[in-house]
Amino acid sequence: MKNLPFRLGATSYIIPDDILPNVRYLAGKVRDVELVLFEVDEPEDGSPAYNNLPDQTVIDELNRLASLCDLSYTVHLPLDLKLADDGTAQDKSLQKARRVIDATRGLNPWAYVLHLDGRRVRHSTDQDALRRWQDQAVRALEIAAEWVGSPEKLAVENLEGYPPDFYDAVLARIPVSRCVDIGHLWLDKIPVLPYLEKALPRTRVVHMHGVAKRDHNSLERVPPEELKVVMQKLRADYRGVVTLEVFSEPDFLSSLEAVQSALKNMTAPLTLILGGARSGKSSHAERLALQNGGSVLYVATAQAGDAEMEARIQAHRARRPATWRTLEAPLKVGAAVCQALEQEPADVVLLDCLTLLASNVILRLPETAVESEASQALLEEVDALLACMKKSNARWIIVSNEVGMGLVPPYPLGRVYRDALGRANQKLAAATEDVVFMVAGCPLRLNQ
Repeated sequence: MKNLPFRLGATSYIIPDDILPNVRYLAGKVRDVELVLFEVDEPEDGSPAYNNLPDQTVIDELNRLASLCDLSYTVHLPLDLKLADDGTAQDKSLQKARRVIDATRGLNPWAYVLHLDGRRVRHSTDQDALRRWQDQAVRALEIAAEWVGSPEKLAVENLEGYPPDFYDAVLARIPVSRCVDIGHLWLDKIPVLPYLEKALPRTRVVHMHGVAKRDHNSLERVPPEELKVVMQKLRADYRGVVTLEVFSEPDFLSSLEAVQSALKNMTAPLTLILGGARSGKSSHAERLALQNGGSVLYVATAQAGDAEMEARIQAHRARRPATWRTLEAPLKVGAAVCQALEQEPADVVLLDCLTLLASNVILRLPETAVESEASQALLEEVDALLACMKKSNARWIIVSNEVGMGLVPPYPLGRVYRDALGRANQKLAAATEDVVFMVAGCPLRLNQ
């Protein structure tokens, strides 16, 4: 599942062994490993305390595996953070957090996941007590942020049994990130999608696990439709790490299978069809729209500037089913499509094509425009299309040319056009798992 827009990960306790064997086992199966580190206090009998903090040899091997297998790491801090009773950083939770941070700094983790200790006040109505706790929580985060180098690397996790908005006042005062634990939301029966809608823009890590007789169960325990809806949201709007927070091989493998099943039954919201001239792009796009079924909004970006183009436009019109609605939008296409869908929703939006939209955009710029200006203008159109796509429930099919595979254009405008369209194609391709390249009428899927 390397084609997902987020990095799917798992914990470092899937097989009953230490960190390195777990990472070796997970390499190739996931793209992030959450290192669950702890340090046991020294026993009263004087025997040495056990900890699994990695030494430099382990760090070097973890970095080698990361480079070899496209892995990143997240680190879960061991205790719920709080200040000491005297208001200093001498609390055990912060001291252990610092030792974990110092031990893992060489991995450049994607995030440090943490809990804030608010057990004493989580259900309190005493506003003074809540404000005191908030002040202390902000200070604890400020201290930890100095150790990791940036507050954004700290990801505050929502916990079960806490009000869903409990941390909002703290998060408003310091630019830390969030870790959304969807399993905890399911456990507390909190609607997931509204929570994600609010939290995702600031979220660096998402935890997923099923709930049965125990927490952190396999995702096979989650109703398939519920899991599908959540995965659809994450695939559309999230680009961080999603950790399968389970702690056994059977739960990990069955969770992977549940995720794969949810994705398999999910139609990609966008299909991008690329190819050269007369490669069969438009015909393939039209076939896909027909196969999808339902109503189709056909978005035409062409302008009849001469007799040849008029003839091509007429040929396309004659080929399309009479039941399809046509929207002619040579510029500001995203706004035009949004308005058309508000007036009458469609099951499929077929835009043919981005190539002509690029021409329309670039020809309106001053003759002295450079490639960066042309790219910016065209990418603004692409951003508007993607924003419209997120608001709609339609399946989108966008046709575009691949113009960068031939000779370098001999004139400046041609080079500006080639580069701007190439960048726009890349941005659309990054927004979907369904990119098709047409050669002689044959579709080749690029990101299987």
